[in-house]
Amino acid sequence: MCDFAANDAAEQLLVGRVLTVKRVRELNAKDYFYQMLKDNPEMLKIYPGIENELLEGAIDCHIHAYPDFVHRSQDMIQIAIDASKAGMRALAFKDHWNISANAAYLAQRHIDYLLEKGELTHRVEIYGGTGTCFGMNPDAVRVALQYPNCKMIWFPTFTSYGFWRGAGHPERGGIRLVNDAGEVLPEVVEILKMAAEKKVGVGFGHTDFTELLPLAKKAKELGVRATLDHPLLELNKLLLDEMKELADLGVYVGTYCQPMIPSLYQPVADPMETIRTIREIGPKRCIIGSDFGQVLHMDSIDGMRVFLRALLAFGIKPREIRTMLQDNPAKLMWLD
Repeated sequence: MCDFAANDAAEQLLVGRVLTVKRVRELNAKDYFYQMLKDNPEMLKIYPGIENELLEGAIDCHIHAYPDFVHRSQDMIQIAIDASKAGMRALAFKDHWNISANAAYLAQRHIDYLLEKGELTHRVEIYGGTGTCFGMNPDAVRVALQYPNCKMIWFPTFTSYGFWRGAGHPERGGIRLVNDAGEVLPEVVEILKMAAEKKVGVGFGHTDFTELLPLAKKAKELGVRATLDHPLLELNKLLLDEMKELADLGVYVGTYCQPMIPSLYQPVADPMETIRTIREIGPKRCIIGSDFGQVLHMDSIDGMRVFLRALLAFGIKPREIRTMLQDNPAKLMWLD
């Protein structure tokens, strides 16, 4: 009896914030693939190209492109050409640290040139924004918002205090968005007000629920349109109940290609968590994005293709995908 209890306790040990040893064993079982087919017969209907209609008019609001602080697999023009050929509506390129709107403007000029020459037949809109990893500086954001093609403000990621606290290392410090009393800091409020006034979206970055809840409440109060950046990735993982609470306040939940698509960047993950999240939160409050561009991933639009096939294979309806891939990112970036 003691051995049974000990084994059961071991199976419930957590690998990350929610993944258990038991679930890892299930995912790695010899018959997992066949059981997956049995439980999801729609998989047999999936084929390359089934996602084509869903990409027409799609918006990817979170892509990384070169040049950047690390190498990326493609530059903005290469990704934009792929998106144009797929019939997508718009792209938004993220830079953790700097302004990406300037390069987005130049990429748009080149795409328009290719259209004039007849080398492309569909115009894709190209946007950027500004990252805040150097700090929540209202003056810097105010300047960034004067750039053409600026449609997003991304809050701190790898320099966020909430990121390090969530990683178990609060002693490393970092950029704070909320004080110890749970109040959103004045400089953050000022930036949120600018986002609402200038009609740009906000990505809440890599922080924890302790900061996200007051941020979401303040965003709702000010009329800010905001999204959670990949809350299913372990680096800023949220529980389902936490995501529900934030979604109920009007924040979009980012359900991106990772971690559903297997990744060298996070090899131990439950791909079905994305499906459960979409079903529990509801497509009206979720946003699909790639978050691709990393050199050890497939190219951004190819990644989106595989992701859409996977969503269809596991029962997400085409109309639900359109809501998450067309309507919601358009609302986030005020393109509606």
